[in-house]
Amino acid sequence: MKQHNADDMFRTLRPADLDTLVAEAHARRRDRDLAAAWDGADAAAPARTARRRMPRLLVATLAAGAVAAAAAGVIVATDGSGGHGRPAPVPAMDARSVLLASADSAAKAPATTGAYWYVRERETSFLSPVSLTAAQKRRIAKKLSKGAPPRKPQSPPLSAYVSQTEDSWSGRDRHDRTITGIDRAIRFASPADKAKWQRLSAGAKRRWGLDESERPQVGNYDFSKVKLSVTQRDKTVDALMRLPADPAALERTLRIWFGHENRSAERHDGEPAVGDFTQYVFGEAQDLLAGPLTPGARAALYRVLAGLPGVHSLGPATDALGRRGVTLTAGSAAEARDGSEIRLIVDPSTGRLLAQESGRRGSPDLTMTYEAMGWVNTLGARP
Repeated sequence: MKQHNADDMFRTLRPADLDTLVAEAHARRRDRDLAAAWDGADAAAPARTARRRMPRLLVATLAAGAVAAAAAGVIVATDGSGGHGRPAPVPAMDARSVLLASADSAAKAPATTGAYWYVRERETSFLSPVSLTAAQKRRIAKKLSKGAPPRKPQSPPLSAYVSQTEDSWSGRDRHDRTITGIDRAIRFASPADKAKWQRLSAGAKRRWGLDESERPQVGNYDFSKVKLSVTQRDKTVDALMRLPADPAALERTLRIWFGHENRSAERHDGEPAVGDFTQYVFGEAQDLLAGPLTPGARAALYRVLAGLPGVHSLGPATDALGRRGVTLTAGSAAEARDGSEIRLIVDPSTGRLLAQESGRRGSPDLTMTYEAMGWVNTLGARP
């Protein structure tokens, strides 16, 4: 999926005194994203980079609080005291039914607001060496400008799953904060990989995010005086809060965004962005469903997705926190095979996005689990 807009946004908005370690962490993520953009890596690389992360000015999460009533067609267990307990296993439903049930639940959520949108997310990514075939190298060469020196994709020398938590606050006043690298944990793919890790220098471990002792890093951002491009203005916190609750109106807005993205891609790459409107909306849904949308706009987004061709259900799923939901994807069979498929896990009984993942089914290369989210009035506070 396209990545240039996120890169441009970060370069444009990054304050001059941005903490170096935070910038290095972002650069490591961009290095991984580049491998996917090349069409270039073996099956492991594209999958772990498929998520299009929005800059922290635009990153947001779902409104706090669960919906008391269950969506139609979804059974909710009770604890016998009259209150709702843990939802029962979600029955098999087609994608349209899942999305419409999620829309009904999302619409019933309480409308709240605040000064900062807070989210805590747990990221688990699979790091591994990248190897390119001769054909893939030729395709990369065609994308490079004439006379440019050959590039070697940067990749870690071992395979491991790296997990870390990130807290973020996105301000309506365009002041943001992130705390990255919380509770970092590493699980190696094999004893041989752990042995390679033990031989790495401290600098190499930091470079690849493989330093278990690295402390969380705080980044404070002031975007209040930055001039935004059209695509950036589309997704400020205030702009997201103003998205329409009418599905037809929201679809018109998304088509305008789609046009903005394509024109931006043409300016940068000389060609429109890859993918059709369904793929675009499904990609945007990763961040919009984790954003400061009103309950009505979130419900409208689910209804827009329900009306698009190519979105389908993979059945019941459980996220890393043990929460039950349903997995949705708009990926093709080829993407499922090569590991570049993106999937969302949603809970139809609450209308919440629980997690998103990319990579092979059952063994994703990147998983984002949304642990907590909601409005707060003080930078650094939690709901």
